Amino acid sequence: MSVESPPLLTTTREREPSSQLHDRPSIAVHWLRAAAIGLAVLMLAALTAVWPALTLVGLGLVLIIALAFFAPPFALVGAILFYGLEGAIKVGLARELPALGVTPESVGAAIIDFVFLVAVLGVVRHDRGRALLEIWRNVGRSIRIALALLAAWIAISVIQLAVSGDVDSALAGFRLSQAYVVAVLAGAMLLARSRSELVVKALVGVLLVITAYAAFRAVAGPSETERAAAFARSTTALVPTEDGVIFRNSGSFSSAIGLASFLVPAGVFLFALGLSFVRLRLAAWLGFALVLVALVGSYVRTSLVAVAAGVLFAAALLTFASGLARTRKTVLGLAGVPALVVLIALGALVPTAVSGGSQAVEQRGSGLLRPLSDPSLTTRVERWRESLDSVKAHPLGTGLGTVGGATRDSEGRVQAFADNSYLKVLQEQGPLGAVPFILGIFGVLIAIAARVTRSAMPLRGLATAAVAGSASFFLLAWTSEAIEQPGKVLAWLLLGVALWTASGAPERERAAQPQRPGEAA
Repeated sequence: MSVESPPLLTTTREREPSSQLHDRPSIAVHWLRAAAIGLAVLMLAALTAVWPALTLVGLGLVLIIALAFFAPPFALVGAILFYGLEGAIKVGLARELPALGVTPESVGAAIIDFVFLVAVLGVVRHDRGRALLEIWRNVGRSIRIALALLAAWIAISVIQLAVSGDVDSALAGFRLSQAYVVAVLAGAMLLARSRSELVVKALVGVLLVITAYAAFRAVAGPSETERAAAFARSTTALVPTEDGVIFRNSGSFSSAIGLASFLVPAGVFLFALGLSFVRLRLAAWLGFALVLVALVGSYVRTSLVAVAAGVLFAAALLTFASGLARTRKTVLGLAGVPALVVLIALGALVPTAVSGGSQAVEQRGSGLLRPLSDPSLTTRVERWRESLDSVKAHPLGTGLGTVGGATRDSEGRVQAFADNSYLKVLQEQGPLGAVPFILGIFGVLIAIAARVTRSAMPLRGLATAAVAGSASFFLLAWTSEAIEQPGKVLAWLLLGVALWTASGAPERERAAQPQRPGEAA
């Protein structure tokens, strides 16, 4: 009687060749993937070597688009990084795109605006406007009225744009001043339905990158390409010395004014954030110190005044806030005093120390201590009078795009400017546009500040930092046309964040969700 082989063994022997046949394609696919990745890395390295700026900007654009779909709040934070690097992007493109029919600066501005638009659309898609409705329902009447005034300013601007005689200039002016108000809506939705502490940490990290480079350039001076770009731009101010000129630090921005417009709200936001959030204090105050170094190198003295005012404003809000222990109020309130002393010392002494004995630089530094006798202040006041004379001659306004960056000629010179954002709006749009703009801005800021001091809220420190940062920018706007500069995006965004936190939305979200361990309060 024969014994048959066990079916299991027979089956195993029969399947072995088949499994080997199936393994061969998987190994081939594995090597093909490895080869494709290696080829992609080599191509990327080659592109970076030939066109570094264009390649890095393209990678950043792809990353922002991906984040807009999968993590919209971080896409918006990434867009802030693009605005913080706007000068570096334009300088890099100017070297690599000489054959284009348009100027590289226009290409750079279009890319940055596109990144911002993609990020905003991603946040809107993520939130679907629910945060905006919640804010409108829960804020007080004063904030609603102020927001309605801002909306009326935008509506009036659109009407004036439609009836403008020079549509191209009007569109350029509208883009520079009015279009970025949408950042308020994006900021209001930024932290809704997301891990707010992670988004805030990402924003602090982005600000640290920008401030660190700006401080480095304040000490080391501009690179060769930045130096060449500074000479090419007639609008880049240079401080004269006995031996030549001293570059006003512009960091990764196109000008010293652009740097100041961004670092002023960033510095105040970081300082106030460090007052309330222990885990962010080291990073936030390090960023604040870097901001001071960078601003001193820019020789924009009004920026130091705006930072000092913002620091004192934040300290005052926390000092008079209800629901805080008296000891903590005293510590928080007094923190602004030494900061103000340090700011005055830096603004007055450091420029003199680094000037090498230049009387012009010493005069600019001492202007902080004797502001009324400073020649530049006299020049600015005279320009304000000229702007007011233009308002008297044109009570309905000279039209959008007739003052500021929209009047820049082919050589980069601005033909008409007011050295004051509010006078710029008044001169262009008349009282019909300027009144709702000014009342809306300061109405929102004052109403949020009052709400922060009166109402207990889970993220009071964040609300204080956001409103103080935004307020410092609009204070700087009194002595410059900052409303056209890159810092406007950060200022409008912080205003939206302040609206969201002041409305009590974080408290209602926490009540609806289980508390996460280690969440910032």
